[in-house]
Amino acid sequence: MKNQHRGVALIEIAVGLTLLSIILLASFSLLSKGNEVTKAKSISSDWTQFAIAADAHFNSNRTAYIAAMTDGTDADKLCKVNVNSVTGESGTITYDPTLHRCAVDSSMLKFHAALPATTSDLNPYRERWVAIFKLVYDREDPPKPTGGVESFIVSATVDGSAPIVLADPKLYDSALTASGYTQGNGGVVPDADRSTCIASRAQNRYESCGAGWKINLPDFLTSAEVQAFANRLSK
Repeated sequence: MKNQHRGVALIEIAVGLTLLSIILLASFSLLSKGNEVTKAKSISSDWTQFAIAADAHFNSNRTAYIAAMTDGTDADKLCKVNVNSVTGESGTITYDPTLHRCAVDSSMLKFHAALPATTSDLNPYRERWVAIFKLVYDREDPPKPTGGVESFIVSATVDGSAPIVLADPKLYDSALTASGYTQGNGGVVPDADRSTCIASRAQNRYESCGAGWKINLPDFLTSAEVQAFANRLSK
């Protein structure tokens, strides 16, 4: 789903995504046992807090973020994940000059005081929410920015861990349950070819899908990142 950022962020419950050379994946282990509805609602509440914070932070600093995504201005200060939430140091720069993309996680939002310092870095998946922002360009030659910004929020690891993901229909259905509590904004990045939404090395096809919408991950990821995601899949 591609939404222009007009004050409402796109929320995505994702089975998997990659960001730069860091491999990101939601395991959905919490949904494999117990009351799925209760846990799905807990996840929905957690990402809502992050989404509101990310949206407000972006809009409060929109000019700076657009400059960062346009040509990298201060991207080393704005576009990072896995930083020291007190000093803002270390971490990984997420700006990409080709995609004109920037991403932040909970550690960056805490550093910028957009989330309370007491907020856990980890979400219910034992991962982090990551908000990806991307400038929208028209189809002219050369392309020109429209002034719009797309946003894409996922659950992700940011520490470089990268286990293979086995396709599991039950866990995929549980992911769909969780996304159902996102008021039409949520969806999944599948763990295999799920017919209506596909992640497949054989088909070289990597999608994210929700109620009435579908995006191609390469629209947000470099070819190297797509390959890193593909390497996580079991087939």
